[in-house]
Amino acid sequence: MEKLFRFLHPFMVLPYFAVLTGLYLFRSAWLAILFYHAGMALYLACVHRNAGMPPIFKGWNSRAGVALSLLCASGGLLLYLIWPVAAIDRGALASTLEALGLHGTGWRLFVFYYLSLHPVIEEAFWRGAHLSGQKGIIPADAAFAGYHILVLICFIKTPWTVTVFLILVLTAWLWRRITLRYGGLAIPIISHAAAGFGTMAAVCCLLS
Repeated sequence: MEKLFRFLHPFMVLPYFAVLTGLYLFRSAWLAILFYHAGMALYLACVHRNAGMPPIFKGWNSRAGVALSLLCASGGLLLYLIWPVAAIDRGALASTLEALGLHGTGWRLFVFYYLSLHPVIEEAFWRGAHLSGQKGIIPADAAFAGYHILVLICFIKTPWTVTVFLILVLTAWLWRRITLRYGGLAIPIISHAAAGFGTMAAVCCLLS
């Protein structure tokens, strides 16, 4: 019952509401990510402010941090390699991004925003405010992975979204366990940014 409550926590559905509203209603990637971040910031500032949370910029370990960052960044290479078989339409990437408001200066600003602020807010929310000491996979891990599928189905075929979902569940679990082990969010934030860098690098290569 406790696990179910955490899964149905109102703020756990934030990314789903943000993506459905921003991407599918307004057709804007900017609105989707800003709705998402605003909701998480509100939760962290008002709802969760009195609860204990691991420090954001502590808990760094060079060996673990560098290894995990390289592993996460390699996801971009994997995306680039599978794109020819995984993409719904290999030639429609640019037009799809443009339809979502991601082109020109707006695209470059989005990439910067996605690589800088996004990992900090997401880790503070998912691995900070919803940190659990349970060793196995918890509903929050699946909720984190699940909202990405709403984005991915715009670009890649269903079987590949299932594969990515499973990878993201394991990644969420790993980030949570590392937060607990090292007592802070530094490694998850840096490796999360590395994952974003790999993904954006792959997208830029595919657009060129």
